[in-house]
Amino acid sequence: MFLPLASFISRTPKKFGNPKRPVMSAQISLDERMLKSVRRIVPSLSTTKYKGQDGRIAIVGGSTEYTGAPFFAGMSAFRTGADLVHIFCTKDAGGPIKSFSPDPIVHPILDHHDAIRQIKLWLDRLHVILIGPGLGRDEKIFKTVSELIGICRDLKKPLIIDADGLYLISQKPELVKDYPGLILTPNAMEFSRLMKAFLDRTVQPVPVVKISELKHLADSIGKNVVILNKGAKDTIVDGHKGTEALCCAISGSGRRCGGQGDLLAGALAVFWWWGITAGPSEMALSAPMTAAYAASRLTRECNAAAFKEKGRSMLTTDMIEHIQPVFNRLFEPPINNKSLSLSGRIRMKSSDT
Repeated sequence: MFLPLASFISRTPKKFGNPKRPVMSAQISLDERMLKSVRRIVPSLSTTKYKGQDGRIAIVGGSTEYTGAPFFAGMSAFRTGADLVHIFCTKDAGGPIKSFSPDPIVHPILDHHDAIRQIKLWLDRLHVILIGPGLGRDEKIFKTVSELIGICRDLKKPLIIDADGLYLISQKPELVKDYPGLILTPNAMEFSRLMKAFLDRTVQPVPVVKISELKHLADSIGKNVVILNKGAKDTIVDGHKGTEALCCAISGSGRRCGGQGDLLAGALAVFWWWGITAGPSEMALSAPMTAAYAASRLTRECNAAAFKEKGRSMLTTDMIEHIQPVFNRLFEPPINNKSLSLSGRIRMKSSDT
């Protein structure tokens, strides 16, 4: 059982910050407490582990037009710390994605006549399913993905839906109603579609959504949903009655090149799995809420770091190169000069890459 955010904030030490600015002090303290919570779920690197324990992530997406999105999500998952990434894409997308990197396991079967049968062969081995990056809006693919969501529901697979996956559920909201473990990652336009689909309300896209509307949407989908709404500040809510919103307002930059949401989604899948395996005692909030904050914070800080170097020329590929140093600064335990501690945790020397 996790604490309501109000309780979480109330535990801020009174001596912290400037008493004349209680709201800002509470937010700074909240950010620090969330970082500590994330650090507790980051798994140790141990010689006793085997490949796959720290995350086997599935990405369902990749089409003729969109091959970069699943690649970005996959590389973000890898750089965050996943052991294995599987990308289930269309036949046309398979070649380009494989040429980008040999690291992901690529299954170019999404438009195959027996795609569901082939994907089901892998589902038991996969920890978190991410649907949407580069998915496209082909009706045949949507039919396959709709069936896949139903299978994931039966298996109680942790499910993240992003990008055109959100468009799909805005057309078929029943697919995710009361899903047993779901994170949605809408931007302003996608949030508007979801509000219309689930609540029959017309909401104009805005940089920062009203928390009451976001909470209402989550409540309407189910108690086991978390929504990470991306905007000028990222706002995170769940479907539990009485819990509060969590915000990540760390500055990134004004650069909005395509693919940044894919980085967030890939990292989110990994953090969620780590939260699940760590257990609720290690976190102040639930695993999906903690994961959503971690992914938002990582993405925003990578954006800021890459923009500092590249400015207006910054691309999402530049952000990928900053995942490792930003992750180390935010989430890794202190580094010492030993390569392996007595507890089995690998410690990198500061010169290691």
